[in-house]
Amino acid sequence: MGAAPQPAAADLALSTGMRWREWATVLLPELGIGVGHRVDEVTFTVQACAKYGKARTIYVPQDAMRSREHYFLIERPDLAARSARSLAKRHRDLFIVSRIDHESGVVHGMLDGVRREFVMSAMDHWLRRITVRETDAGLEALAVFICRGGLLADADSWKRYRHGAWRRMADLQDGGTPSLPSKRWRWHDLRHTFALQLLSYLERQLDGDEPDAVTRRRRHRSYLSSHTRLNPLLIVSRRLGHSSPATTFEYLEYTDDRLYDFDEAFRGWVGEVGSEASYAKIAAHAFGLEQRGQD
Repeated sequence: MGAAPQPAAADLALSTGMRWREWATVLLPELGIGVGHRVDEVTFTVQACAKYGKARTIYVPQDAMRSREHYFLIERPDLAARSARSLAKRHRDLFIVSRIDHESGVVHGMLDGVRREFVMSAMDHWLRRITVRETDAGLEALAVFICRGGLLADADSWKRYRHGAWRRMADLQDGGTPSLPSKRWRWHDLRHTFALQLLSYLERQLDGDEPDAVTRRRRHRSYLSSHTRLNPLLIVSRRLGHSSPATTFEYLEYTDDRLYDFDEAFRGWVGEVGSEASYAKIAAHAFGLEQRGQD
């Protein structure tokens, strides 16, 4: 896998807040691919690949869906075609899907010579890695992000992609670009960026800009007791799948620090992920989920 899938993967992480194990193992049907019509945005459930197996709903907005197009039109088809022969030789070790029920999220196929069916949210990393489908060109992985072998890219592969991206960033840096951080960025930093962007947006919509850090913290403590369902901090905590709001609470110190103002850094990002418009849609969807949960 070269450089092309990295923007698509980064956009997916930035616009959903998913952990690496969640977005790196996502399947084509979970992104609405293969349903027979154009899908502008999608919602699906992660569980088996989530931390502690804690289920939560993931919303992928339109901008992130658009950013994947270059990868799906150019690089992924070539990788899939070149790996079809090697996958055919390994067919006995693979879960070969014969039917996908998009409405129920269930996939049907053969595994170890036995007909099996699985709910996609209940499929763990290793099952997702060996899941393939029959196409006119042969077997093709059902995972979105694949490597040269044709199957789901593993942790070492993603580490190499990240290090390669860092080296290219360092080589291309000049006086007109922002200074790079002192430490090499991690995939998990994209999740933190999502959290800070969404938290800042929700706060601005609810109360407007508040420059006093002490006042902001006092306001959040008040929300905890009087606005549980629509508290921006708790909404972000639930969207991230944190086991305790205390984990999300630690992010508050960064919302008042200009060094962590990502608006400028991510302006012009492919698909405009991180823009006000994108986070407005994400926030609106999050509010809708919270209100339905309250009802």
